[in-house]
Amino acid sequence: MMRIKITKKNLNIFFDDLRKEDLDELYFTFKKNLRDKFIKICLKTPDTYFLADDYGYPLAIGGIKKKLIDNIKVGQVWFLSSNKFKKNKKAVLKYIKNKIFTFKNECDILFNFIYKSNFGFLKWLYVLDFKTIDINENLKLFYYSKGDVKIDLRYITG
Repeated sequence: MMRIKITKKNLNIFFDDLRKEDLDELYFTFKKNLRDKFIKICLKTPDTYFLADDYGYPLAIGGIKKKLIDNIKVGQVWFLSSNKFKKNKKAVLKYIKNKIFTFKNECDILFNFIYKSNFGFLKWLYVLDFKTIDINENLKLFYYSKGDVKIDLRYITG
């Protein structure tokens, strides 16, 4: 497994093999022009990692969008994967687990929303000390907060 450059070409290859669960989540989020919006966000987000197999085929992309709210460091974490992710799942998840630990050191709160098509990943997030709040039957908010940090999550998630 290796990191690859975030280019339109690599992002298009990745998007063409995106897991159905992640495509459903993007559709829920963006509704239309999924590919264009996805590529635009990936190219503009500085704290993004892009992983590939040993042959350079894209497996997963993710990262964090950081902001400071009332002197609290908040990070919105995200992750999407291709169908080939399944063959490299152990190595990819180990990499991401290390990234999550880094993000926990850099931020006071980590969060994002997860669409029902990806609820299977919640078990993995629970192992990493994330908690969830049910928004509705289609959506959950997952978050990690350092013990002494108190903030109304509705304030940071909009």
